[in-house]
Amino acid sequence: METLTLSRMHVIVSSNKSFEQVIQALESIAMTDQVDLAVVEQLVLASNSWDEFQEALQSKIGSRGLMTFTKIDHGSLMSLAFQGTKAQLYLIGNPLIARQMLEQNLGVGLYVPLRMLVYQNQQGKTEISYDKPSSVLGQFQNEKILAVALMLDQKLEELTTALAVL
Repeated sequence: METLTLSRMHVIVSSNKSFEQVIQALESIAMTDQVDLAVVEQLVLASNSWDEFQEALQSKIGSRGLMTFTKIDHGSLMSLAFQGTKAQLYLIGNPLIARQMLEQNLGVGLYVPLRMLVYQNQQGKTEISYDKPSSVLGQFQNEKILAVALMLDQKLEELTTALAVL
């Protein structure tokens, strides 16, 4: 057994937009209502090759090169304990991007798809949070993985900035 102690960079982006506005924007950008794990799995089963899968998947990827695989409504889960809680966890990513890292080290699969939490803080302000991919994936000490992770850092920064001001 190997145990590693990792530090990560956690990003929190505040928005003056309502929780609902940020969620609606995220779901339209990442095409949440069209893509989920079941859809991706169906594409895999229907494809005879990676190229065929890639071609079928292209139309499902959102405008920022990402898609939402699933969402978990933490607000609903916690509503009995905390009235008015608004929080949604999203698993977002792109299998075509993930492949570039997974072919280097399958351990990357623990961290992709990426996690993004949109929530309303105790002061009622909407916040978007995530761990910087490069800070999490840097542990693999692989230049190719790090290059992709840095590109994902940029994508998430652009996405969260857009969501905060939309």
